[in-house]
Amino acid sequence: MSSWRTVRKDDLLAELAAARVFFGADPVEDPGAGELADTAQALAGEYRASTLGHAVRRAGVLLDQAAAELRAADRFRGALLPQVTRHLCRAQAILPKARGYLETAADDEHAPAAATR
Repeated sequence: MSSWRTVRKDDLLAELAAARVFFGADPVEDPGAGELADTAQALAGEYRASTLGHAVRRAGVLLDQAAAELRAADRFRGALLPQVTRHLCRAQAILPKARGYLETAADDEHAPAAATR
């Protein structure tokens, strides 16, 4: 069972690394939870400070939550693999919500231009 959890953890880390590229992060090959947390925290700060609207700032808040889950996963690294997986899954569940806010902001930004055509 432990090997299944290890594979699941590695898969989740790879998926989270790929998902963060949407938010502006550089792609990485073999990230750890701590590295992903640092990146999510930095991106969250940029989005929270944005003047592009509420949806972008809300995405920043969600990225902060994902960073907190990733930090928790990093704290349990090497000790409690089920807890690590749980926190990685939580972070993975948050990112699509943040992405949705950014897509909404992009749609809102383009809506006035489409209405004037």
